[in-house]
Amino acid sequence: MTIYTENKYLNPHYLAIHAELLRIYGKEHRADLQLDIAEKGIIVPLIVSTRTSENIVVSGGCRLRAAIALNIECVPVICYQFPSEEAEKHFILSANRNRPKTKYQRLLEGREWEFFENVAAALRRKKGLEQRWTNKDDGDYETDEYYPPTLLSDYRSGSCEPLQSTNKKQRATDKVASRIGMSRSSYERAKPVIEKCEKLRQQDKELEASALEEYLESSGISVAARLLKLADCDAVLGLVASGEARNVNSALTLISRINLRSAIALGVIFFFPDKMLRKSSHYHLGRVVGIANSTAIVCFRDDIDWELYEHQYKCDELLCLTRMEEEPQQQALRDRINYLMSHQNSTPIDRYVLNRLLRPVTSIDAEIEYLQIIEWRVDGVRDSLRLVA
Repeated sequence: MTIYTENKYLNPHYLAIHAELLRIYGKEHRADLQLDIAEKGIIVPLIVSTRTSENIVVSGGCRLRAAIALNIECVPVICYQFPSEEAEKHFILSANRNRPKTKYQRLLEGREWEFFENVAAALRRKKGLEQRWTNKDDGDYETDEYYPPTLLSDYRSGSCEPLQSTNKKQRATDKVASRIGMSRSSYERAKPVIEKCEKLRQQDKELEASALEEYLESSGISVAARLLKLADCDAVLGLVASGEARNVNSALTLISRINLRSAIALGVIFFFPDKMLRKSSHYHLGRVVGIANSTAIVCFRDDIDWELYEHQYKCDELLCLTRMEEEPQQQALRDRINYLMSHQNSTPIDRYVLNRLLRPVTSIDAEIEYLQIIEWRVDGVRDSLRLVA
């Protein structure tokens, strides 16, 4: 195959960076590279695709940005007319295989390599070919029909190393994982994280996507994958995007507190199994009457002496219990107590007694009588409440 490449000097403002190069590797600014270029100039030419009417940089995005920042008038480029967009993408992956990368960038590469592996497998099945999409530095350059391997800087410097496995029986994901330097299980586990980031960016939620990407980098693949399984995943990322939390870890703590407050609130009733009761003679239903930090105070009625007892539980313990609904009759009683507590004629002593009457899950006759007395005096109602314990 005849190879047509052309060495030129072009104005950097007339060059555009390939979208795939930006999507995978971002707009990284390397101050050290800029200083080196300011001192020595651009030594390694940029690779430019002339497949379309535009001059698209497929290798050398950082050098181009540095040249623009330094107001360099012309930069050295090697122009080549790639046959297809897929060939450009393949070249971008091959040309950047040795650069330092984040986990996210490696996984994005993995997605693209998997595409090429699947294409190769499909072509082998369809045409019976042993290999179609060969790695561009595996030594079989004569059969190359996508781009000349001499465009790769590693090939020109004589330091290229084969990336593609020689084991034809390997699964595509095994080959991909080997390319990006991780295990197949880690790669498979991380794929939903990448899909989530890309979906968020498609929805113009760049801050949420960046938060998830940062969490992947700082906490690892397994932890980030578990985050996606949480029902509050979107809420967590939203807190980071809104600035209410510094990062995902802070947002998780905040969400946990919010959920804790909503689940463990004053007045909530829980069913306590035998193993959770402090005394076996207590009724199984207890009401939360106080919360301090991560500790809740729960009020129980005793089946022997009918007295009320308070015990402390960790809020995390209560989250494992079944939350019970208020009985309509008891709710009507509580509504009346709350009304009397806010009445202008109620005294501090009245409010103290009424507050104590709010504690039991089910009121007994003596407690209802106290309520009737207070109601008669405070509200002036002579018709007693017709409530049965």
